[in-house]
Amino acid sequence: MIEEFVDSVLIIDDKEGEINDLKTILEKKDIDVSFLQYIPKRGYFSGVKKGKIKRNRKLIFLDLELDPNLSGSSDTKIKNNLSTVIEQKLFKNKISDSFGLYGIVLWSKHSEYIDLFKEKISKSKFSKPLFVVGLDKTKYLRKGFDNILNDLNDELQQSVAANFFINWSNLIRKGKDNAITSIFELISDYQKQDKNLEFLLFKMAQNYTGIPFDQIDDDYPLNLDAIKAFNDLLIYEVNSLASSIDIFQEKNKILFKKEDGNTIQPSTKINKVGDEIINLYANFNSKLFLDYINIKQDKTIPGNVYEIKGSNSTLKHPDISKGMIPVIIEMTPPCDFSNSKTKYPRVLSGYIQDFDISNLPNNEKLYKELWPVKLNNNEKPQIIVFDFSMLGFVEKADLKNGSKFKLLFRVKDKLFADILQKMSAYTARLGLPIIR
Repeated sequence: MIEEFVDSVLIIDDKEGEINDLKTILEKKDIDVSFLQYIPKRGYFSGVKKGKIKRNRKLIFLDLELDPNLSGSSDTKIKNNLSTVIEQKLFKNKISDSFGLYGIVLWSKHSEYIDLFKEKISKSKFSKPLFVVGLDKTKYLRKGFDNILNDLNDELQQSVAANFFINWSNLIRKGKDNAITSIFELISDYQKQDKNLEFLLFKMAQNYTGIPFDQIDDDYPLNLDAIKAFNDLLIYEVNSLASSIDIFQEKNKILFKKEDGNTIQPSTKINKVGDEIINLYANFNSKLFLDYINIKQDKTIPGNVYEIKGSNSTLKHPDISKGMIPVIIEMTPPCDFSNSKTKYPRVLSGYIQDFDISNLPNNEKLYKELWPVKLNNNEKPQIIVFDFSMLGFVEKADLKNGSKFKLLFRVKDKLFADILQKMSAYTARLGLPIIR
C-alpha cells in the first residue's frame, strides 16, 4: 500500500550516517530521497533553500531528538525540539499550502511524544499531514531498515483515515491511467492522434452539458466540461478497482468524538447530534451538492441559483420574511437546453433561511431536501427551499443582469436531477375526484 503511494521522501535528522542505510533501501524501491541535516551548534537545517518547499514529499521521516545536547529532562528536550521543527525553523516557514498529501514518521516509540506532536501540529497553519505514526529508530539501527515499509504498512492499517486515503489515492492514479489509455486507444492512427483527440474531447465536452454548437463562444468554459466528462470515465475505472479495499470496522464501533468529549454513532438522529455535527454535515453537503467555482453571471445554465435583487419581482416567494433570501433556480430541462428549444429559461421560486431542525417546512408542493448546507460567508447552516407551484419564465438578459438577479451558485448534477424529477412528478399529478 505505502509503496504505491510514496514516490518521494524527505528525511530530517542530525546524523547523516544513521540514515544512509534507510536512504539506500528507499532508493532501491525507486523512491526519490532528500535529506535535511540539523546542525545543533549553528541552529539551522543544512540543505534548506530559501522560500517554501513546493515539491511534495509524500513521506517525511523526522527525528524527535534533533539536538541531543539540550539540557533538561527528556520531556523538555522533546518539547524544545518540537518547537524548533514546527514553530521556528522548518514546518512553519517551509511547508507551503500547496505541498499536497504527505505523512510523517516520527523516530519515537513513546506514544505520549507522538500525541504531543499531533497536538502542536494541529494548532499550526501550514498543510497538515495525512497521518503521523511512530517507529523505533534504535530497532532499525540495530537490525537494519529492510522491513521498514512493511512495518509502516502495519502501523497504517490501524488508522482508518490513513488506510482509506492512501488506498483511494492509489486507485485514482491507476484509474487515471486506465481512463486516459481507454480514450487514446480509440484513435488507431498515431500520426493523427493529436488532432483527432481534440475533436473527440470537444464532442465529449459538448455532450456533457448538451450545450448547442452555436452557443459555444470564447467565454464558455468548455475545457471544464471536458474535464467533467473525463471525470465520469475516471469514476467508472476507480469503482471497478475498488472492491479490494477493506476499511470499516464493526458499525457499532464507529464513533465521532466531539469537542466536549462525548461521542456520536452514525445512527444518531440529527435532532440529537448537536451544533458541532450539524455544522459538519452542512459543510459536507455544500461540498457535495453546490458549485461556486464554475459559474458566470453571463451564462444561463440549468441548475444556476440566483438571488432576486428587485424588490417588486413577481418571482419573489410570498412566504418571504425577515432574514430570508428570495431565490430562483433555473430549471430548463437539459434536452431543451441542449437543442435550443427554450426561448425563455424556466425557473422555480424559493428561498433560503437559517436551518432549524424543529421548524422544517412540511408541504408536498415544496422541495425541502436541501438541508443543512452552508453558503459562502455564512456562519449558520441553512435550508434551501423551492416551490413547485411557482414555476415561471424569465428573459435571459434579465438573468445576466446582476442588478436584477445575483448568481449565487449552481446545484451539481445529482441534486439538479433530483429537483427536476420531483418537480416533474408534482406538475404531472392528475388526481382523481373519487366520491368517498
